[in-house]
Amino acid sequence: MGQVIDKTVKVLKLVAAQKHCSLKSLCAVTGYKKSALCQQLQSMVNNGLLLRDNAGEYHLGPLFSELAAQREENMLFRKTAESIAIDLNTACGGDITIATVRNGKYRRLFSCTSFRVTRLTANAPDEECFYGNATGRVLLAEASPELRTRIICSIGLPTVREWAGAVGDRTTLLEELKKIREQGFATVLQRNRCFIACGCTIGKSGLPVAVGISVPASGFNEKKLRALLQQALARFDVTTQHATQRRKEHV
Repeated sequence: MGQVIDKTVKVLKLVAAQKHCSLKSLCAVTGYKKSALCQQLQSMVNNGLLLRDNAGEYHLGPLFSELAAQREENMLFRKTAESIAIDLNTACGGDITIATVRNGKYRRLFSCTSFRVTRLTANAPDEECFYGNATGRVLLAEASPELRTRIICSIGLPTVREWAGAVGDRTTLLEELKKIREQGFATVLQRNRCFIACGCTIGKSGLPVAVGISVPASGFNEKKLRALLQQALARFDVTTQHATQRRKEHV
């Protein structure tokens, strides 16, 4: 396996340096036998690492442009999430959470409290808190049916403490999620604090994202907070359009 990878990397570096290479020139430079190299090149073409033109010369394949576009898109969404968290915190003074789903688990992207943004790294632990908070409920409501089913099967049904209104059976839970999807937001009201969240899907894959605000119960104004959250989600829509345009430019 190591030799195959070494050969692949060597060929890619040569093609990248020269912009395009023929089978003959690659054999001459690498010293590989024509039959073996030809098989290797075909595999690289099939996997998008290389592109073979009508003249029989090899260029870097579309996979590299796709990966570059995906990386740029991810960075763009993370910057947007950070900006949204800070602006919402400034507008309402509440604690802000922006979350998504990763590998079927609840995953916080950003948490902003008193103008301090917490950047959660890839090494931060995943959480299974879909039911007990507003952002988690919105994520389940916004997720595709397949993803929603997979998550519910993984974590089970909510307990009374997590979500009293959805306790009973899966039908009851799905009905509650349908209500959230139709009304466009979820709220969790506690004695001293209130939580509200809205969600959307972003990116080419339709990734569910939730933006939530937590404020003291005395300062809870549902209409105002919903308006702020809708404005935040609109910014994600703009980012999605920008990312789509950039992806087309890469292609």
